[in-house]
Amino acid sequence: MKAVRSIYKLMAVFMLSHVSPKAMAQSPVEIPKPFQLPQLFFEPTFYLWVLVIAIVLAALFTMSRALNTLTMLLDEKKSDSEMTEQLREYKVKETAWTKLLQSLTRSVPLEKEEDVLLHHDYDGIRELDNQLPPWWKWGFYLTIVFAVVYLFSYHLSGTGKLQVAEYQEQVAIAELQRIEREKNNANFVTVANVIALNDVAFLAEGKSIFEKNCAACHKADGGGNVGPNLTDDYWIHGGGIKNVFKVVTEGVPAKGMISWKSQFSPRQIQQVSSYILTLRGTAPSGAKEPQGDIWLDTAPKSDSSKVATGDTLVAVVL
Repeated sequence: MKAVRSIYKLMAVFMLSHVSPKAMAQSPVEIPKPFQLPQLFFEPTFYLWVLVIAIVLAALFTMSRALNTLTMLLDEKKSDSEMTEQLREYKVKETAWTKLLQSLTRSVPLEKEEDVLLHHDYDGIRELDNQLPPWWKWGFYLTIVFAVVYLFSYHLSGTGKLQVAEYQEQVAIAELQRIEREKNNANFVTVANVIALNDVAFLAEGKSIFEKNCAACHKADGGGNVGPNLTDDYWIHGGGIKNVFKVVTEGVPAKGMISWKSQFSPRQIQQVSSYILTLRGTAPSGAKEPQGDIWLDTAPKSDSSKVATGDTLVAVVL
């Protein structure tokens, strides 16, 4: 029994260690979620352990019964002939467990095998005409009932959701969660949702970043040095907040412009990109000659009322 308890404890530890933390964490978005099986049931090792434990339990049970039988015979110290005769006449005591096994298997006792013995043999092998175990027949009948219910639920009534419908529902939930994250996460800024900021505090942060990291190539006034002039209407890779944000994020290695995404957060890149746009038309002295093509910004102006100050919302979904 101690061995059985130890096996149960191992199963409990194994199941708890394979439950996904994501399944236990509450989502910040209050969206009704369909029932999902724990990740444990999708692990092949789980079923392997179940099989191993079942084999061990079956072996322990069989060995226990055999040991009880041998112990009884040896304790009585019978002669070989008496032991053989007693072994023939030995009957397992009826317990709740033996009654359950008998009801599940309907096995024929040894003394009654002549009643189900077929009158033919194959090289000395005789065949018994046993019936199928009730548990097998019940399981087969259950699969028929399940198939009828499944067919009606998923293919006739439409109350159940097929895989395509479940996939579409999960995609819709993920999209709502993405939008919610974009609204609440200041650093969740991408080329698709970035807008030009006009808040004084944000622009001051962008100016500080520009002067410390960009002035070496573009000058502190943006007039251009090794890098192009950022104060005129000409842009090599396109103007506007989205193009500037993309260039600062990804860089232009062929032109010596490094990628800054590993050094600055998306919010900081948005701030410095917004500040670069404010340099347009300042016309500093000694500015570099125009490069690229004229860029006409036709994007709608950002609504400053949608941009929060401090460390709150800076990425607004368009």
